Amino acid sequence: MYLDNLGEVTGNLFERAQQIATAKFQSDTSGKNSDKVCVVAIQAGNMDNYHAIFSGAPGYTELTNIVSNGGNKKAAQERITNTIKEFLRSEEGGDFSDLQITDHGFDMHGRGAMNCAEPKIFYLLKHQLNLSLKTWVIVPFNKNETGIVIYNAPCKNCRRWVYKHFNFLSGLIAKQQKGADAFEE
Repeated sequence: MYLDNLGEVTGNLFERAQQIATAKFQSDTSGKNSDKVCVVAIQAGNMDNYHAIFSGAPGYTELTNIVSNGGNKKAAQERITNTIKEFLRSEEGGDFSDLQITDHGFDMHGRGAMNCAEPKIFYLLKHQLNLSLKTWVIVPFNKNETGIVIYNAPCKNCRRWVYKHFNFLSGLIAKQQKGADAFEE
């Protein structure tokens, strides 16, 4: 039965994720960043259970605050950075070099793989909350030039690993929204 209505399921997940991302962008006080991405992770089967985090410094700051929980932020930053770097260096994480992780990965956006929102949501779900990634659907968004929150498929850096680790509905939504371009490496 679940597989019979995948179009409806992915449509509902997409709409819910877009609502969450829109609210996150509306409440954002971190300053303007024209290419800021908000990745939304929704638990498959429970659209009321979700997390959302930004790319870049705003997402890193938010994740650091969550992990430190009022404690030592420097220790939290070290733990986050080391864990994400170790993952991205691994075959399962895309087999990135240190330079690709920090400076310039495979995508033309010109930033390292660590700056994306997807590694931050990966850390939050797997390492902070100890959750199984296969039960989470990720849907990334950014704002277009008129300020509308639109779907933004994982970049070429993140495509190297996200579809393998998160719920298969993440890939179906990407295909529905962007077609084959969402999988090009």
